[in-house]
Amino acid sequence: MNLAETLVYADIKQLHQLAAAYSLTCNVHSKNELIQSLHGRLTSKSKLDEQRVSLSWEEKRFLLQVVYESRAEYTLEMLLSKARKACIDGDKGEKRTALLEHSLANGWIFRLHTGQTLKYVMPADIRSQWREIFVKEAQANAYGNYTPESFDSGVGALTDDLFTFLRYVSCHQVSLSKEGVMYRNHQQRMMSLFQVSEAFPDRKEWRFGYGRRFRDYPDRFALLYDYAHHRRLIREKPDEGLSVTEEGLRIVQQGSGQTEEILDDLFAFWMLSYRKAIPALSSLCLFIARICENNWIPESTLVPALVNWTVPFYYDKQEEIVRRRLLAMMAHLGVLYKGQNADAGNVYMLTDRGKSLLSKGTNL
Repeated sequence: MNLAETLVYADIKQLHQLAAAYSLTCNVHSKNELIQSLHGRLTSKSKLDEQRVSLSWEEKRFLLQVVYESRAEYTLEMLLSKARKACIDGDKGEKRTALLEHSLANGWIFRLHTGQTLKYVMPADIRSQWREIFVKEAQANAYGNYTPESFDSGVGALTDDLFTFLRYVSCHQVSLSKEGVMYRNHQQRMMSLFQVSEAFPDRKEWRFGYGRRFRDYPDRFALLYDYAHHRRLIREKPDEGLSVTEEGLRIVQQGSGQTEEILDDLFAFWMLSYRKAIPALSSLCLFIARICENNWIPESTLVPALVNWTVPFYYDKQEEIVRRRLLAMMAHLGVLYKGQNADAGNVYMLTDRGKSLLSKGTNL
């Protein structure tokens, strides 16, 4: 539903409040004239850009969750939940309410009454304009276009290492500690076989919130391990250790024939595993995709440009969330190319697969 149609069905009280807020010189008793005046004001790109300058980071994070969704309608509870996720001190109810009220007062979100039901909508053209405004702002800060000397999509490596893990477990007697964790010698041998090797986590590091075994294994391998367990490709038994199930063996035997299907499934599983720690994960992925759509953006400018669009998660600071939980994992999952440039260091650009995968949720 675009703004023109939304204004026809919108709460008349909100329309009068908007007319007063924007000092419109029109006959407010004529709904047709009121709608025409509001439409011109609310779709003005220059006026929206002026509003952008005055937005707080809470307001930006709240709007980002709405503009990168395909959902057409919301309940009050849905929007208040998004407002909570946008606040670093998100337990303050008055701040959540203020974010929603400010969106209503500015004509970004509208109340619609359908019979006895009250619903909230963001018009499609308003949603699209805010999406473009936010991307341009981020691209202005994430500057630079550095062609890498080498780059990788991570696509083949991730599935190959999943198959390597399953083959290793099927060919070895992998015992588990009393906590259900693979002993370090097995982890080291297996890591030496992987296409992407990772450092083992510091035992002093506080690790939780990103999956079942995230505390026990390196970031990327923890995702592969949790995925294999979730999909019943492996079986844990305290007395017998780790083993591969019949389904796991079938996956290994089919090999590359299921690469694309497994990658899509791994991406969905990653979103499921990380969304508690990063509630706006899907919106942030789409946002990053747009920023990196056509140019190689250096990590040195991309991370600072994205930091305030996230919120910390306990001991995970915003910079770590952007660098390790978003950019690094999106590269492992084949959504972003990760390249190396002699002058800029790590650089990122959206892959064709990433564009195809993410566009299933909303138009990029």
